[in-house]
Amino acid sequence: MIRYFPLSILIFFLFTIFSGFSQEITTEKDFKVHYFPTKLEIEFEKSKSPSSIKVTDVFTNVEVPVEKATNPNFFILNSVKPSQFFKVEYTFIDSETIPSTVTIASKSASSGTINVYFNHTVDTTFSQTQNALNLSNTLDDVLISYINNCIATLDIAIYNSYSPSATTGIAGAINAAFARGVQVRIIYDGSTSSAMIPLLNSAIPLVASPTSSSYGIMHNKFVVIDAICNNPFLSYVWTGSTNWTTTQIDGPDRNNVIVIQDQALAGAYTLEFEEMWGSSTATPNPTNSKFGIYKTNNTPHNFVIGGKIVESYFSPSDGTTSKIVTAINYANSDIEIAVMNFTRTDISSALLNKYNNGFTNINVLLDSSNPVGNQITTLQTGLLSNHALVDTASGIMHHKFMVIDNFNGNSDPLVLTGSHNWSTSAETKNDENTLIVHDVNIANQYFQAFASLYQVAGGTIVSPLSTIENNHDGDSLLKIIPNPNNGVFEIFSNDSLNDIEVRLYDVLGKLILEKKYSSFNSCTIDMSSERSGFYLMEVNCGGKGEHYKIVKK
Repeated sequence: MIRYFPLSILIFFLFTIFSGFSQEITTEKDFKVHYFPTKLEIEFEKSKSPSSIKVTDVFTNVEVPVEKATNPNFFILNSVKPSQFFKVEYTFIDSETIPSTVTIASKSASSGTINVYFNHTVDTTFSQTQNALNLSNTLDDVLISYINNCIATLDIAIYNSYSPSATTGIAGAINAAFARGVQVRIIYDGSTSSAMIPLLNSAIPLVASPTSSSYGIMHNKFVVIDAICNNPFLSYVWTGSTNWTTTQIDGPDRNNVIVIQDQALAGAYTLEFEEMWGSSTATPNPTNSKFGIYKTNNTPHNFVIGGKIVESYFSPSDGTTSKIVTAINYANSDIEIAVMNFTRTDISSALLNKYNNGFTNINVLLDSSNPVGNQITTLQTGLLSNHALVDTASGIMHHKFMVIDNFNGNSDPLVLTGSHNWSTSAETKNDENTLIVHDVNIANQYFQAFASLYQVAGGTIVSPLSTIENNHDGDSLLKIIPNPNNGVFEIFSNDSLNDIEVRLYDVLGKLILEKKYSSFNSCTIDMSSERSGFYLMEVNCGGKGEHYKIVKK
């Protein structure tokens, strides 16, 4: 007979561990959005009820009825469809006549699956629920498989690319997609010699980014697959730090890719693409095309994807650096950073302010490129010794990611990733994209990649798991050594105990071990056959019950 842990305590335990799971409420500048299957509720701050509000469908430009709730701060949008985008315009009584404008999106009907790939070694000893995946030199094969499965639309914004021929590699996959009737649109950086571009079918429409001195670079590396499709399970966004040159995608340059199956997010990336493209059709419109400083903040920024909150930002219109600083300011246990180019003093100041206020678990890894502009000296001087390192291995440490509160289920574990280097050019001139995924599993996969690179560079990882405390005061019945562990650990008491019961449960509440002792001082628990992850140990003695988090590495 399978025994399960009491539901009320299990829910508390799971919530404590996985509090990154979304309550399906997102926060905009002046209001919160509550998500329901067929409606959205917009909740303004109590002190800021708008004097006027207008909501328009972004794609049809049709005004959407707004129902005012009994609470004067709530406004309801009914009959909402999946992946529907709304422009919300509102004014306050004491504000100017020009309304504030925010774009929001309803939940999609997609699966919300998120896959993460690396092209270098990862350290799975730090895995919490899922091992990070090192694809080594086969990352391009995975990209090709996604393109091969595309059936309707394929939008590509790529900084630099290579393919061995017009019939093989990435170019071959794109040409084959076009030949089978997929609408293909490609934007590439006009200042970069992209070897793949001449190999593409001459009928595929292309747009090169501007090369004027006032513009930076089109630094995106994203693909939007089947955003305009009747099947919400076919829409994907592929992005990250990886250019498509041989050294970038196959190595030795170290990179990451994140692939998200979500039609709403795909719609946002499509809006960004079409702002540069200049039209929503297969034919670009140079007159309407906008790059760099001419773009507007016109996409939704908050999405509920598979129960997770995912933020999306584009540069230079969306103030991405402020989002990086905000994430740093809200960290509770640890910060890990792997960025090729880090020249922004506002970000380094945020890190040092955090450290000077007692937050010491900050670990930074930068590439050896641009040693003059990078903030490495400032960080090495201001942080703990050996916590700001330079990657000097062969190739380029090309990542642009940050992990916040890895393993800390009492906080908001997240990863920030994309194409955006922490530079002024990325903030003010370049076309870039950034995602912030609030999820302990995805954040931990990036942590595994960071741990591998950081240790090779000479750093020492102090696992945040080692600081996990039990859910009770210091006068607990038992002590656990070691915790985390490899599946074998000792529990002991300083006093002799009578009639003690010990039960161990997995995260689904299934009882996997039960022991009873008429008298007790210590014992060894062997759960080496169980998978790595979190477990809950329940101890009952003389009517007193306690619960302990156990972590198997």
